[in-house]
Amino acid sequence: MMIELLTKKYPGMRLWLAQRLSAVVMAVYLLVFALLLIVKQPAGYEAWMNLMSPWWWRLFTLLFFVSLVMHAWLGIRDVFKDYIFNPGLRAIFQLLVDVLLMIYLGWTIVILWSM
Repeated sequence: MMIELLTKKYPGMRLWLAQRLSAVVMAVYLLVFALLLIVKQPAGYEAWMNLMSPWWWRLFTLLFFVSLVMHAWLGIRDVFKDYIFNPGLRAIFQLLVDVLLMIYLGWTIVILWSM
């Protein structure tokens, strides 16, 4: 049943599922992050660096931000399709959002791997 829904017969189903899965990834990350904050209670710069510096945590944080960018891209795309009726104007706005999201993701990568 689920495999049939992901075929070309239902084109929006993959995007819908991708947005839901990205939300699950972000929710899991936020729960783990909240638990880490409760357990470790970082108070200063050194404590925050120790919290964020393990490679696995930086990778998990990168996965969170990739999911956030994908989730935002899908959501904004749907909002533009619903409210901007001029295809040329919609394409300009979508391009602007795409460029900004890629810049933000690149900036996140630089921050995470320069620790």
